Amino acid sequence: LRGLLFTDGVASIPPSLDPAEFWQTSRDLSWWVAGLTVLADWLGSNTDYFPYRTEAMPLAEYWAQAKSQAQKALEAAGVLPGERRAEMSFDELFPAIPSPSPLQAWASSVALAGGPQIHMLEDVTGAGKTEAAVILAHRLMAAGCADGFFIGLPTMATANAMYGRIAHVYASLFAGNASLVLAHGQRNLVEAFAESVIPDGPPDADRQQLDDSATARCAAWLADHNKRALLAPAGVGTIDQALLGVLHSKHQCLRLLGLFRKVLVVDEVHACDAYMQGVLESLLEFHARAGGSAILLSATLPSRMKQALLDAFARGCHVEAPALQVDSLTQYPLVTGWSAAAPKVPLETPLATRPDVRRGFTVRYVSEQSEVIAGIMAALERGKCVCWMRNTVADALDAYSLFKGLVPDEKLILFHARFTLRDRLATEGKVLEYFGKDSTPALRTGCLVIATQVAEQSLDADWDLVVSDLAPIDRLIQRAGRLQRHPRDVEGRRLPNPEDTDQRGQPCLWVFGPPWADEPAANWFKRVFPKAAAVYPHHGQLWITAKALQAGHIAMPGDARRLIEGVFGDEPEIPSGLQANANLAEGEGYADASTAQQNTVKLAIGYERGSIDWWSEAKTPSRLGEPSMNVLLARWEGGQLRPWVSCKHGWAYSSLRVAERLIARSVEPSDAARKAAFAALLENLPNK
Repeated sequence: LRGLLFTDGVASIPPSLDPAEFWQTSRDLSWWVAGLTVLADWLGSNTDYFPYRTEAMPLAEYWAQAKSQAQKALEAAGVLPGERRAEMSFDELFPAIPSPSPLQAWASSVALAGGPQIHMLEDVTGAGKTEAAVILAHRLMAAGCADGFFIGLPTMATANAMYGRIAHVYASLFAGNASLVLAHGQRNLVEAFAESVIPDGPPDADRQQLDDSATARCAAWLADHNKRALLAPAGVGTIDQALLGVLHSKHQCLRLLGLFRKVLVVDEVHACDAYMQGVLESLLEFHARAGGSAILLSATLPSRMKQALLDAFARGCHVEAPALQVDSLTQYPLVTGWSAAAPKVPLETPLATRPDVRRGFTVRYVSEQSEVIAGIMAALERGKCVCWMRNTVADALDAYSLFKGLVPDEKLILFHARFTLRDRLATEGKVLEYFGKDSTPALRTGCLVIATQVAEQSLDADWDLVVSDLAPIDRLIQRAGRLQRHPRDVEGRRLPNPEDTDQRGQPCLWVFGPPWADEPAANWFKRVFPKAAAVYPHHGQLWITAKALQAGHIAMPGDARRLIEGVFGDEPEIPSGLQANANLAEGEGYADASTAQQNTVKLAIGYERGSIDWWSEAKTPSRLGEPSMNVLLARWEGGQLRPWVSCKHGWAYSSLRVAERLIARSVEPSDAARKAAFAALLENLPNK
């Protein structure tokens, strides 16, 4: 085997390698060797390429045939690194953008070191962080530092939107026909991705590669399962798919192998809670150890979190990270870069931001719900479009019922995550049609959207007035990014030049919160928002946010750093009435971070048989939260149960996640015929 597998140069351990160093290096490598073994096993089990043979043959002869077939199997599976293109300019990659923003110009020209490196990009909403990340990843690939990329986002909805954007540009980064995969639990129900999947067969049967109109393609083997998805040269998905690479989950090593020599891009990093941040830190350590690079994007990233992520990446490079500079606490937008090739000092570069996204808005803090309702109705009567972002689905339903009958049905939209998949996708499409870049006055005028957090990030929608329940300052900044987002005239028509001055008047963010008090009682927030009290459990941070809002005005980007550090800094001033709640919330945060440490695999231990109880994803989740279950909605038609959504994949489109506490069991019908139909349906459903 040694003679067959290894050349002379690698058949012996290099004499210069110290035995202890060899042992540690072997333990490090074992995680990726394990992934390589799984990949070889899965591809080698494909009888289309490795048919069973009954006749005997010499091992050397078989090995020559096996290597030839293996090359064909690898090419058909789509797992080989794509051939990279030479470096292109920003104009070549994004011809539709007239001129790059300061952030995009930086990403196009900054000198790049060799080896593993991390870049943290902070800029206001709408400043073009995605394009900056793509050009930076392209330059790392062109320089030979990476073979591909994976972009991780906080939700399936944001991943779907990002997939649509990346599909039009990713092929420019590769010289050949590289696969672009969408990785999340409902990927096969996204029509654009489903249409991109190339049927199984020899490469010469791939007709889509000859079709100039095809914007994206993906090998069927990669599209078949999320565990394989990260092996694609290019990928977009939920960040969970990458985090599972360092959790005690089945075949986690295959996901790690999928990220090998890729640029890991994580969008909306600030959305990570203590548990997800802990898992992400472990992933960054593993990724850096394998020589990978990372790009982290956020509109609002607290310096404490930024330092922790940098520390984790440097740890993977066997280096102690330097401390971020104090003066960076006041500067925003800001790019923070660090490379193992120059580990002593982080490169912190303050930037300007694009003129059209520099904006100020007034803040109106309101404590009476009746005033909120009156303000919304007055705006609607003036022909404005409004969005009220609430903190829970229950609160959104309550608000929707308040306006039912006051606002025409065709002008009232309810948007939250607890719809069936098809209904949610349809509502999201309607929101983008009515309030997106190309929306018209006829669609926008007098419309009201009652939404939850699904509307606060990566949704390119624009309302004349935004009302928000009190939430932490980073969330409010995100929500304010949907306030007069695109320059329009008085009637709501989009102005042709993005740098034109909006004509709708001074933008105003309304914030609905508890009555302001310098010395709040312990139930200051919970008394007004009993359902949302657990969603944002640190009520001290909410009070500091409310205090900052009393100034009545926010300027972006000038106020961003002060606001973020004021709420999420090391020693915020919490009033005595809320101190007990703050202590409890911080304690739960430490507990969640500890759980992340418990659930993640340990790089230094190595991949050893029997050393880990390989639990299922359900026991080591990629994010903590209330236990939930998948529910299918059905309707009776002629004595038969049909899926709520009548289409191909109807049952999948009729599914939604519901908290387990809300669903004890499904209730069987009392009628005998219907009971029999009910039982027959269960037999035919996946997992019955």
